[in-house]
Parts: sequence; structure tokens; C-alpha cells
Amino acid sequence: MDVLRDPTHIGMFEPQDLEILKGVFTRLTVSESPRLDDAKARSLARSIITLYRHGVHDPDRIFDVLQAEAS
Repeated sequence: MDVLRDPTHIGMFEPQDLEILKGVFTRLTVSESPRLDDAKARSLARSIITLYRHGVHDPDRIFDVLQAEAS
């Protein structure tokens, strides 16, 4: 069944997707002082993934949206 092999149908990301997600997370957390606790880090990761899954694939756009929310 091809649908089961399609990562978009089973919640998986391709390596290039992970690089984008990781890059945005790193950019958003590099200026955090003190470091984010685990709960805040998970919440931020969920927000990044949610935007990405809703079609926002431009890392600069994801960064801008989440940075504006944090302000």
C-alpha cells in the first residue's frame, strides 16, 4: 500500500525537513539565557512542527512567527 510508505501520511519527516526544523529550533534557542527548560523546549518544538505541518516551510517565516509570539 503506497499510502503507508508516504511519510506525509504517517507523520514522518524527510532528512531535509529535519534540517529545517532543527535550524529554526537552534536559531530560536541560541539567544535564550538562561537555557529553556525541558517543558518550554518541547512546547517550542511542537510549535515549529505545527507550523511546518500546516505548510509554512520557509525557515525564516517560521522563525519570524515564533519570535513575534515570544515578544
